[in-house]
Amino acid sequence: MLSRVLLVKKFIVNSAILPGGMDPMACAVGAPKMLMNAGVKDAKIKSCYCCGPEGRVVFVAEAENKEVLLDALNKINVPVASVMEAEEVKPKI
Repeated sequence: MLSRVLLVKKFIVNSAILPGGMDPMACAVGAPKMLMNAGVKDAKIKSCYCCGPEGRVVFVAEAENKEVLLDALNKINVPVASVMEAEEVKPKI
């Protein structure tokens, strides 16, 4: 029996300016749970950053591809300005 192996990629997500009633801190803190409550299993938020004065949030997320991630964020109504595939690099000290 063949098993399907999913390759998970890492992405940096910059939100668009959040709507007036959406608190950036609450969005950053609540997004992982909102994905879980929406039944999203193929995209995960690994860390969140709140950019309160700008009214934006930034996520480090994992998904199979960009489209899967965008679909997941759309399900929880997070407006997205940009998504970049990224690779973590550790600096040599």
